[in-house]
Formats: sequence, C-alpha cells, structure tokens
Amino acid sequence: MQYLPIHFDTRGATILIVGGGPAAEAKLRTLLKTEAILRVVAEEISPEITRWAEQGKLQHEDRPFKATDLDGVSLLYSATEDNAYNGEIADMAAARQIPANAADYKDACRFITPALVDRAPVTVSIGTEGTSPALARALKADLETRLPPETGRFAYKTKALREKVKALMPDLADRQRFWAKILGGKDLTAQLRISEAELEAQVEAQLTGHDDIAGKVLLVGAGPGDPDMLTTAARRALHSADVIVYDRLVSDGVMELGRREAEYIYVGKTPGEPSIGQAAINEILIEKASEGLAVVRLKSGDPLIFGRADEEIDALQAHNIPVQIIPGITSAAAAAAAIKASLTTRGTNKAISLLTGHDAKGFAEQDWVSLARPGGRAAVYMGVGAARFIQGRLMLHGAEAGRPVTVVENASRPNQIIVYTTLKNLPDDIAASGIKGPAILLIGYAERRAETEIRAAI
Repeated sequence: MQYLPIHFDTRGATILIVGGGPAAEAKLRTLLKTEAILRVVAEEISPEITRWAEQGKLQHEDRPFKATDLDGVSLLYSATEDNAYNGEIADMAAARQIPANAADYKDACRFITPALVDRAPVTVSIGTEGTSPALARALKADLETRLPPETGRFAYKTKALREKVKALMPDLADRQRFWAKILGGKDLTAQLRISEAELEAQVEAQLTGHDDIAGKVLLVGAGPGDPDMLTTAARRALHSADVIVYDRLVSDGVMELGRREAEYIYVGKTPGEPSIGQAAINEILIEKASEGLAVVRLKSGDPLIFGRADEEIDALQAHNIPVQIIPGITSAAAAAAAIKASLTTRGTNKAISLLTGHDAKGFAEQDWVSLARPGGRAAVYMGVGAARFIQGRLMLHGAEAGRPVTVVENASRPNQIIVYTTLKNLPDDIAASGIKGPAILLIGYAERRAETEIRAAI
C-alpha cells in the first residue's frame, strides 16, 4: 500500500489552493465541505470560485503564487492548468514537509484526495493510488446508492444511545456484541434508513431481551424496464428486501438488483390465462410481513397507476402492517421519451388522460366525447387488445380518422418497438408490426418532423 488512508482534522487548518480554473474548482467542491480556512492564490478565477469568495467561503488573493504563501499552510493543492508548474510548487511544499497534491501530476503528489461518499459524520474514502480515477468514481456511485442520506443521522443517534448502553454494559466485549446485533444479521441499507424512534425501540428491545422486529411492505415502482430508469430509492429497497413479490412485466435487469438471498415470489398475471388473484397476493404480503420480514411488492412502471395499489394498502393497513410507497417512472413517460415528445405541449393540450384499455368488465368505457375533440391527447395502458374498440369509440364521437397515434411496445427496453400510425389504421398497423404488448398507445402524438426528414434523407 503506497498511500495510507487517513482522516485529516481540518478544524482551524489553512489549506492553500494555487490556481483558479477548472482543476482548482474541482478540488474546492470537496474542500468547501471541510472546516478549514481556504486560501486561493490566482490571478484569474472561475465564476464559481468568484461566487464562493463573495459568499465568504474562501479567501482569494489576486496575484501570482510566491514561496511565502506556504507559511502556516497545513495542506497544499497545486491546481493550475500547467502540470509542470504544479509539480514545481508541490516540490517547494515537500521541501518544507507540507503535504502537497499536484493536479494531474501523480509523481509530484504526497497525498491523493480520494473519491468520497459523504454522509457526514460518516465518510467513505475510495482510492486507487492514482491508477484508475474512473473506477473510484464508479465505486463511489455504487456506494452512494447503498448508503442512504439518513446514514449520518443514524450515526449521531447511535452516539447518543452508546452512553445508555455503556451504563448498563460496562464490559467492552458485551457492548461490541450488543451493537453487532443492532447492525448485523440484517440488510445494512435498510437498517440505516430507520427512524430515530425505531432505532431507540430496537436498542430498548435488545436491552430488555424483547428483540422482535416488525415487518413492513414497500410498494415499489420498477419503472418501464431499463434498470437505469429505476429510482435510487427503488434500488435501495431491492438491496434491502427479504422478500420480493413481483409481476410479469418487471424486467430481468431490474430483478438482478435484488438481493440474491431474498425470497422471490412470482405473482404475474398473463392476459387470457389463469393467474393468482389479488386476494391471494394480499395474503402473501400480509403473511410475509407478519413474520417480521421486509417485503418489496415490485410492480412494473408506477405502482399508483393501474397497479391496484389501493387494494393492497387497504389489506395491509387492516392488519396494522406499515406500508411505504416508492413511485416509479410510468410507461407513458418512458414511451413519450422514446419518441422525444412532451406529454403536454403549450398551445396544443393543457392536460393528458391516462387511460386503461381494459377494466374488470372488459373493454373500458371512457369520456369519448372529450377525447374525440381536436387536440385531445391520451396515453392508453393495456390498449393493444382494445385498439379496434378505442378506434371505433373515438371515430363514432367525431375524432378525425387521420389523428396521429404512436404505439410504443416495451418502452425503454432493448426490444422496444415504435409504430407511427393514425386512428384509421391503428388496429391494422398494430397487427402488421406484430405488437403484442406491453405497449402504450399515445393518441394525438405523431412522429417528430425533423426525424422524419432525417430518415428520408438517409
């Protein structure tokens, strides 16, 4: 190990930054979070550094660097846009036993600032000894999804509770075993997210020997299918789940983000085929949560849009089981993004209807009069099988045959298909393109003219 990771106390320390361009600005974004006195020496500084100086977050000295600037300095960042000059300044600091960092000049660095996951007072430092900053950034991004913002609050609360535990457990080994029970044997991400009251209850339960932990259910939106469109909160829920109850349309890429140790229960419904009923799904959620497990009910898109969320929430609350909802990107938004269209366009539509093609009685009736009016726009879920019914209802109520309709199947996924058509040709074009679903019908949305022209030119 060439570089020793340490945590440097910045209280009252003076840190000198030489340079005022992009390299210096990048260093300062981290340094501004410290309690150090920051001095910037540079003849020109960026607008951001200027703003920070005006806010009193740092001291700027408008002049070239001189050797006496190193007097009283604890750390030096040589961050001009000239690598050779950065090395010269770093060498001057090293001669005075001042730790120096030279931007983009590893050989001149006596220390390297690691990639940081900041959950103060908890900080995680990631270094690759300068071999791969890109890898350090990737590791940081991954850890940031696992360590929730509540991590710092959790640390402060445990500090307060440590005194209570210490008073009851004088022996250090006993206390270490105690905190291992609080922090170990469960998913750490989920534990860090609990409230202060829940943490106090866990500590009290452990101290009194009543350590039963209540279960909970999270209704999580899996988004349209692309794992990159999953929210950070949804990723955390999957990382922490003991049980994942999932639907047919949840993509494999999203499923891979769940814990391997979790129990997976498939409750998908396939149109026209026998499938598990909603009442049975409710019973599964109640049973697993009653065992003290963290249950994720994973639904494609957003659980609050045609996801029967109310039925599950009512059933769980009737059994006093805590429920948390994590929304997801709904398929209508993903479909609109796929065709580069705004769902609402100034001067065209002030609203958009989110409709279902089917309900419990069959094809779903809608306010066809409003939808048929010029400028009416709608996103229809589960509308492939109902396409001819929708076409007939709209045209019967006056919608023009040439009204544009865009069909997006598997929005955001590698096998995505986009079909641009009109109301008149909608059922035939769906059949001709082999679309079976899941698909969104975007009524009133046409192919962008610029893209049409580009394709014609090609």
